[in-house]
Amino acid sequence: MNHVEQLNEYLHQLKAEGKKPGTLKQYASDLKPFASWLDSAGKDLRSVQSSDIALYVKRLEDSNLQTITVKRHLSAINKWLKFLRVSPIASSQQEKTHQAVPLKSGDFISEKEMQLLITSMRKPGHSPARDALIARNLAIVHLMRYKGLRPKELSSITMDMLNLAQSTLFIQQVAYSIPETHARYIREYLSAIEELKRPRWHSRDPLFVAYNNRSHDYQYDYVNEQPKRLSVRSIQEMIKDEVHLAGLRKLSAKHLRNSCILDHVRSGQQDHEIQLYFHLSHPFSLHRFKKYKEENGLNNLNEVALGKSSLQR
Repeated sequence: MNHVEQLNEYLHQLKAEGKKPGTLKQYASDLKPFASWLDSAGKDLRSVQSSDIALYVKRLEDSNLQTITVKRHLSAINKWLKFLRVSPIASSQQEKTHQAVPLKSGDFISEKEMQLLITSMRKPGHSPARDALIARNLAIVHLMRYKGLRPKELSSITMDMLNLAQSTLFIQQVAYSIPETHARYIREYLSAIEELKRPRWHSRDPLFVAYNNRSHDYQYDYVNEQPKRLSVRSIQEMIKDEVHLAGLRKLSAKHLRNSCILDHVRSGQQDHEIQLYFHLSHPFSLHRFKKYKEENGLNNLNEVALGKSSLQR
């Protein structure tokens, strides 16, 4: 039996255990290249060595996969090895992979680029649909850059997580302060939605609502009887479009989040505090940011000053 057949057996077992179709599809996508590589290299999964994993990691890196994608592949490999009762050996490679991709200036959005982006986003006249979303999109971009929220986290925000009276947003037991600028964008955006489709305060309604560019109207989910949640993909596409309109280089939500993390590293906060604030799964995630700070001779940001400037814009 070749490794592709062994993988199919593993996926069948996961399905029997109740894994969701999306999870099975992701495992198959990540593990099929590894199974094919084992067969082509004449290697046996049950006796695979760390050196073999290192070779495969090098192959993934050479294909220009992002570090987070390589890490996901390795996690899937570890789970397959555990299923076969083979000691997981890929975890040490995860840190090696993380180390192998140092941060560079292009991984951040500069202050100049941020100001150009915000200035461009505030200008109407591109299209009626886009103009109707200026306040909503500004709120999203500010939360990305100055709170470090991912598109997935932004999409998942519900109205009961937001308290504008106390200027606070709660996500996964972390309280984020909402400056008046952010709050103003959120209020302006919400007030523009007709009352019947507007997210209800203190409810499980999504804060950020999808918009129909053709009908020029916010969308409503009649099955769940609540506004339709803005998808992660739509947030990513919005960033891409706004960056293009601003005439900037290719920038994504990752660039904005990276800059926010670097601000916190420079503030002198404890690693465990930063890890909690940004919902980082491993303390090693901060290593690249600390190394970038040291190698580029960046001065420490005063934590008090940071709270009044970068994090409060």
